[in-house]
This record gives sequence, C-alpha cells and structure tokens, in this order.
Amino acid sequence: MAWHTIQEAQKLTGKSRRTLYRDMSNGRLSWAPEGDNARRLETSELIRVYGALLPMAQPDSEKTAHSDTGIGTQDTALILAELKGLREEVAELRKAMQLIEHKPDHVPNDTQKTAESVPGSKQSSWWRSLFTREGD
Repeated sequence: MAWHTIQEAQKLTGKSRRTLYRDMSNGRLSWAPEGDNARRLETSELIRVYGALLPMAQPDSEKTAHSDTGIGTQDTALILAELKGLREEVAELRKAMQLIEHKPDHVPNDTQKTAESVPGSKQSSWWRSLFTREGD
C-alpha cells in the first residue's frame, strides 16, 4: 500500500496531528522513519487503527489541467499530419540505408570482358605474384 506523510494522514483520518503522534508514541500506530525528522504512515495501518479513510479531494486546478485540449482539434490534425510525414521520411531513409549497406560483391561482367579484350594486358591474381620469382 501507499505511504503517507503526517499531513496526508490527518486529511485521510480526520484526526489531529497531536492524536497521530500520541498513538505513534503509545505503539498503537506503526510508522517508519524517513530522513532525520520525518515519519511515514502506511495506508493499511491508518485503516487498521482508525477505520475507513476519508476521501482526499483533488484540487480543481489539477482536474482541469487539460480541459482545453480536445480530441479532433485543429492542433491534433496538424500533429497527425506531421507524424505521417515523418514516418514516410523514416521509411525512405531506411530504404536508402538498405541500398547503401547491400553493395554488390562482384564486378559486373562487362568490365571483366573489356580488360580481357585489351591486347597485351596480362591479368594475374595478386597472390600469384607472391609465389613467382623475378626471373620467371
């Protein structure tokens, strides 16, 4: 369950600060230290000792924090349009990256034929030069 400060416990139980501290010192109400001088009370302990808790009202300013933002407003349509455009751009970039990453491993056949057709050109593998002697 949740942990509460002394002030929150006062609001939840309707008891005074003095009553809460008295019950803690008598051992009727369990608590946990927090920091040097603070105490925390667990919800289940408050219910065990004082019974049902009072509802804590949420301030009005928090309830109406997003009342002006409605679904289907013009801003929402602009955001969705921009999101769609960004997704399309990401898809195009992914395709471009795939093309860059997957280069062909071999040389096209037409470039090999042009080198062979040149008279006097001697093609040899690079590794053959390691095994041949200069006089050969």
